[in-house]
Amino acid sequence: MSKLKNKVKSLHRKNSKGRVAMLVLVLVSAFVLAMAARFYIFEPLQLHDNSMYPRHKDREILWMCKLPGCIDRIGYNDIVWARLRNGETLVRKVIALPGDKVDFSDNGRVKTPHGKFKWSEETAFIQNRQVHIPRKGDTLHIAQLNDVEEDYMINLLIEQGEEFFVKTTLWQGDREIGIERVGAAKLGNRQVSLQEIDFLPWQDRYLLEQQIFHSEPGNAPIQMRREFLRKSDSTRIESIVVREDCFFLACEKGAFCLDSRETGYFTRSHLLGRYVKEPRQAINAVKSFVSKILLPSKGKKTKEAAQPNGDAQPEKAK
Repeated sequence: MSKLKNKVKSLHRKNSKGRVAMLVLVLVSAFVLAMAARFYIFEPLQLHDNSMYPRHKDREILWMCKLPGCIDRIGYNDIVWARLRNGETLVRKVIALPGDKVDFSDNGRVKTPHGKFKWSEETAFIQNRQVHIPRKGDTLHIAQLNDVEEDYMINLLIEQGEEFFVKTTLWQGDREIGIERVGAAKLGNRQVSLQEIDFLPWQDRYLLEQQIFHSEPGNAPIQMRREFLRKSDSTRIESIVVREDCFFLACEKGAFCLDSRETGYFTRSHLLGRYVKEPRQAINAVKSFVSKILLPSKGKKTKEAAQPNGDAQPEKAK
């Protein structure tokens, strides 16, 4: 009888050690998965301004999913984490997708195939414009681009590593006039330098054109035209092929907020993550999945447990 008791005690000890070891393994696995999720799947970002107000407030923490699957499913109105070309990052909302035709009005209203959007205190668009958001593989013909699209195309050229320079000329209708006329114009309270006109944004060029038009005799419009030439052989760049899908990102506030109005399109490789509301749910799902593999479910009864004999007693010891 004593031998039987000793054998039962021995079995209990073995089972107890095995359960403890399994539990430790599960906890360690869950911890490792949680840490991996923290560093490789999710990134907590704290906002440091009210650029996304009222949707998100200053000092609010947003969890960004960095998995390729999250970024590949970016859609209209999603909040994304993006990298600027200078290495800095920002959080903005997607208001236009690859292939979209977008209408911008001078009062900050935006119309896309997916819906409407409005900046508060919009200051960037001083005239109505329509912009095409390029897809990967699209060919952009420079002669067919408007002034806004031309500015955005410059950023794509730089990003794609094209070495080029710009030649700017001034026209009144079909007659070319001296580019030095621009030097007599002003932007705000400062005189314009001829060295900066090649890369002035479209808003500034438009204002300069209006000033020169009012100071020149005749009714023909004034236009600043730019040619893009390769540094290698000075040949004209007529078109470029877009290498990545492009997105138009915006902040909720219109004034004093950097977004695609100034930076141009954000290409796919510059999107680092997509906002998810509850990353804990995904982490808990991973933990639950691992637990089901390593430990039998507490509510699941085995055939041995259903037998009305002594073999069912170890289940109670758990």
